[in-house]
Amino acid sequence: MPRVIGLVIAALLLASCTTSTAPKANALISTTTTTVAPTTTTTTSLPVAPIVWTSCNGDLQCGTLTVPLNYATPTGATIGIALERHLAEEPAQRIGSLVINPGGPGVSGIDDFANELSVLTPQLLDDFDIVTFDPRGVQRSDPVSCGETPGAAPSNLPDPVPQTLAAQKALIASMRQFGADCEKASPTILPFVGTVDVARDLERLRIVLGDPGLTYMGQSYGTLLGATYAEMYPTHVRAMVLDSAINPALSFSQMTLAQAEGFEGVLNSFFAWCASTSTCPWATTSDPTGAVLALLAQSRIKPAPAGNGRTAGPGEIYNALLEGLYSQSSWPTLGNALAADAAGNGGPIVTLSNNYNADGSTNGSDAGEAIDCLDHPASKDLASYAALATRYGVAAPIFGPFLAWGEPACAVWPVAPTRQPAPVHAPGSPTILVVGTTHDPATPYAWAVSLAQQFPHGVLLTRDGSDHVSYFYSACVRSYVQTYLVGGGAPPPGTVCTS
Repeated sequence: MPRVIGLVIAALLLASCTTSTAPKANALISTTTTTVAPTTTTTTSLPVAPIVWTSCNGDLQCGTLTVPLNYATPTGATIGIALERHLAEEPAQRIGSLVINPGGPGVSGIDDFANELSVLTPQLLDDFDIVTFDPRGVQRSDPVSCGETPGAAPSNLPDPVPQTLAAQKALIASMRQFGADCEKASPTILPFVGTVDVARDLERLRIVLGDPGLTYMGQSYGTLLGATYAEMYPTHVRAMVLDSAINPALSFSQMTLAQAEGFEGVLNSFFAWCASTSTCPWATTSDPTGAVLALLAQSRIKPAPAGNGRTAGPGEIYNALLEGLYSQSSWPTLGNALAADAAGNGGPIVTLSNNYNADGSTNGSDAGEAIDCLDHPASKDLASYAALATRYGVAAPIFGPFLAWGEPACAVWPVAPTRQPAPVHAPGSPTILVVGTTHDPATPYAWAVSLAQQFPHGVLLTRDGSDHVSYFYSACVRSYVQTYLVGGGAPPPGTVCTS
């Protein structure tokens, strides 16, 4: 399933939903236009080399897009962006290309491609070449490395919530060292993996695909990429779907607090489900939050063994919680893992943690942190983070301190940010469809509301539910997205999908 933007360090992800009740959908639409408007191509002073497509992975095609490493010196060094596409199944009715970014950052679009193709509607597969890519710095596209051995066996994680002043200093020192290792291992690519540069690559991809306007679907982090592209090239958009949206106007700390509150809200929903379900073995109490905090405290003193030299420490427990909260379908697995840990078996917790981290088999964590730190400027006041963690802990006792202590990773990052938080304006852009889920555990519904309002012709499609990335869970959402992308118009203001 697509990952949300990974707000740095120790597999901290970007995610959450608000704990308050969502406003009625008809009060959230901000739009006056409901049709997809084609655009005309403009020329660029920098020629784009054609892509040589070759057969790969069955009936797919693979290719490489050549782009400047540094757009400030566009005739200098270049890098290759790995591409994969599924050709339109009905060539006679082909509309163009649909480019998909599945989220992250740090997620490989190519690795995720089968997942995307499995849920796209038959008409979209008939009418569009479906194109995905590994963004610069990710997996096959000049990947960021921080010196680790690729594919190395996972090791025990450090405590992401330091309990003493000495531990806080040690955590920040380790973050600083990690950044230095990344700079040493990837000095050339590291300054150029931010979303602004990826948006420039996306424009070159549009040109070389021959599409007068970009047709794009971005999920989670992919919505930040889409919004950035629309801001930079508003009249080059044909149609754009932004599902599980990020609000680009928020500061790093605003995003982190919202994420913490959101995960806490979904965790509370999990608690309620577990207490009312006979098949959930975790022995919840009248204070389930306290019970989880007790598990974390115990894991700091005596982590549960998990086999093969692994233990379920606090880092593994936090990752397991995150992995288990993305979708309600994962709640039974999370309940089983918490119960096993409470009984002294850390194996299921470690399995969930490994799943969240993809077992270290990709460079996703390294690339995700490198991208996040270029995209989200963090406060350089290192002494402020202990108080920040305490303040976040009031609003979100479990996830607040955890996410607050992720922020200093970007404060000590060796490369300066290339993006500043700002609302989108995108003058001249056509209707853009923003999809938000009322209880999304990874990106707050309020973010989708705000993003739809920022676009001059933004349309909000609401899904009443709890899963992250509505397109994967709702036939209703898929139907409206199909109609919009094919050219039949966006849903009417106030539309809510309940399936």
